Amino acid sequence: MRAYLSVHGHFYQPPREDPATGLVPREPGAEPFHDFNEKILAECYRPNAEHGNFERMSFDLGPTLGLWMARHHPEVLRRIAEADRAAVRRTGHGNALMQSFHHTVLPLASERDRRTELRWGIRWFAHTFGRQPVGIWLPETAVDLATLESCAEAGLRFTILSPEQAAEPVDTRFPYRVALPSGRTFTVVFYEGPLSGTVSFDPGATHSAPAFVDRFVRPRFVDVPAGLGDPLVLIASDGEVYGHHHPFKDLFLRDLLHVRAGEFGIEPVSLEHFLALNPPRGEVAIRERSSWGCPHELLRWRGDCPCTPGGGAWKAALRAAFDALAERIDALTEERAAPLVPDVWALRDRYVDVVIGATDLATWLAEQGLPSVGPEAETIAGLMRAQQSRLAMYASCAFYWEDLTRLEAAYGVRSALHAARLIDALCGTDVTGDLTRDLAGVVGWKSARSAAELYAAAGD
Repeated sequence: MRAYLSVHGHFYQPPREDPATGLVPREPGAEPFHDFNEKILAECYRPNAEHGNFERMSFDLGPTLGLWMARHHPEVLRRIAEADRAAVRRTGHGNALMQSFHHTVLPLASERDRRTELRWGIRWFAHTFGRQPVGIWLPETAVDLATLESCAEAGLRFTILSPEQAAEPVDTRFPYRVALPSGRTFTVVFYEGPLSGTVSFDPGATHSAPAFVDRFVRPRFVDVPAGLGDPLVLIASDGEVYGHHHPFKDLFLRDLLHVRAGEFGIEPVSLEHFLALNPPRGEVAIRERSSWGCPHELLRWRGDCPCTPGGGAWKAALRAAFDALAERIDALTEERAAPLVPDVWALRDRYVDVVIGATDLATWLAEQGLPSVGPEAETIAGLMRAQQSRLAMYASCAFYWEDLTRLEAAYGVRSALHAARLIDALCGTDVTGDLTRDLAGVVGWKSARSAAELYAAAGD
């Protein structure tokens, strides 16, 4: 029996850019840094890249965060991508998993939006890492069978879930197949819940890598049943635990993965590599509309959930406003695009090349067989920009926290308003007025001011 350890880091930050300008405003709480992206990069992303941790751990990197890195700290992104390539050279398998583009809660998305989020995420991954992804980190680990079907259709093969998302008790040391309605199967690896919680919330437990392995990891390899393959201990947490949430834990991670695990006869491994050696032998059903951050059928991202401190009644109203906006923008998109392109939604899927900077707009338009200048070019460009911003408004973090006054909710609302203004400028409509009226009914519990008062009046 071989003993394996995989430490997965979910690296993601809520987008901070102003949707209209693309600039990140100064954040006073991040001093001496300009904003929290800069602060977390200095405390976490850069040191983990410099230590070689990305080559030994399993990780996913949010595309919107990756694009910010590409603009402001390309050398850090290059190191992270090179770590994945080094793992491929060393083992034949990469360490990186993909993530859907805007960190949207996929079970709450329309089928069409879910497809676009996956295709954009896959394209960004291939552009950044130079290979096709095999596994996916589902935002918030939010899952249902329809989402897994979409992932399988996109060519993905496995994901990570919390053990509480299994419909029955599971031994987290082994992977499982999930049967899909289409007849396909999808592989799920369940992280070790208590141990992952310890790493995330008890910094004292990770003071010493040798003590951590001896006390917490090695006992997980006792009483391993025969016939199921080699056991794996999978720890999963926000990647920012290693250096930002818990200072200097990037050094703990380096010691754990590069030295101490091996001294105990435990092999650090990527999930892609582990599954190649140990394909699932058992089958499990999942809990529909479950996640790692809410046991209430994703209510945290759609209504008043006990998981939300203070109160989340505003979330249902905000999602309804976004859904109504998406319906209006989509109808106008189809109407304006119909004389120009046979399938505007396939075109939207391909627009990701402009978003990630793989090509410029004029070149992309020409590649689509469209004029690169003139009224038709302006129409398509305007529609695609409106679609990009309307997809961005659904980022999970806009709904996760407790109140509208947080920057995450502000980004969602501002993205929605930006999308509405773009479509109005193109079509001569008043979608912005409709949205503003809907936002007037969205009121958080910390402030008596509505989302319209907080954000629409300022023109943000």
